[in-house]
Amino acid sequence: MQTEIEIKFFVARDIAADLSNLLNSFEIKESSQQQLGNVYFDTPTLDLRRLDMGLRIRRCDAYAEQTIKCRGQAVGGLHARPEYNAPIGGDLPTLNAFPAEIWPDVTERDRIQQQLVAQFSTDFLRRHWLIAFEGAEIELAWDQGEIVGSQGSTTINELELELKSGDTTALFALAQRLAKLSGLRLGAQSKAQRGYQLAGLGKPLALQALVEHEGMDGTTGVSEGLRHWQHHEQLWLEHPQDEDIQQQALAALCQGIDLVARSAATLPQPTPWLPALSSLHAHLQAQSGEQNEWPAELAELFLYPAYVELQLAIAAWLHHAA
Repeated sequence: MQTEIEIKFFVARDIAADLSNLLNSFEIKESSQQQLGNVYFDTPTLDLRRLDMGLRIRRCDAYAEQTIKCRGQAVGGLHARPEYNAPIGGDLPTLNAFPAEIWPDVTERDRIQQQLVAQFSTDFLRRHWLIAFEGAEIELAWDQGEIVGSQGSTTINELELELKSGDTTALFALAQRLAKLSGLRLGAQSKAQRGYQLAGLGKPLALQALVEHEGMDGTTGVSEGLRHWQHHEQLWLEHPQDEDIQQQALAALCQGIDLVARSAATLPQPTPWLPALSSLHAHLQAQSGEQNEWPAELAELFLYPAYVELQLAIAAWLHHAA
């Protein structure tokens, strides 16, 4: 087993030249380019999804590997999930190749095995660099391609940073350098989550009530506020033609930012990112269109380097406070 620790960005513009210039300033230990084909599996009743598992077969040239990712956690833009890998020769995963202890019981595993079907696929070109950075080794992957399900397709254009060795401090520091490229946004949705939606098997994003209870400590409040903020940022982006939903999503987004700010104010030690957060909150509430340090248009704001760097700083603080 390995625990995948990664930060994902969605890419919204042509970054090839800027990324190349940035990479030239790093120590690159190796690089490669591969065309990857992936098929994701579940039962018709989505037993694996209910277990918060993702199962795929990935093919590259003549080699095929099956991977299962188990329940993990996401804090801000940082994703950490246990995963297991095994070579495979056929077209259907063999679940007994994975450790028995990851399943509720062996009988349940075998029942799922009998009902597995392909649900959707992802195909993309992966450009890969292994970077030595601040005492760590970090894999940078740029994926470009598409996700295909029974109800349509969508493009893949993502940057992923995965920590191979060293401390997560270096991972966040490298992510901050990438955020300065502009045109990147922290990604909370995995390829599998997007694929389930395209297969008609995932629930669409919806407005959520803010979870805030008496006695909630400052760290929990920051975590819940950031989750609420990022959820409604994604909701706003998914409804470009629905002004009503966008207005409600913006209001909920501001509620999340407000909870982060109020929770941070209760902490015994000041957080370095609180002044920038307070400035952003005031800008969003004013909605005056006045020019200041933040873009007036939300679509531009969500890709603005200082905005992405702020979310990364909060996520890094949460990770080290955990």
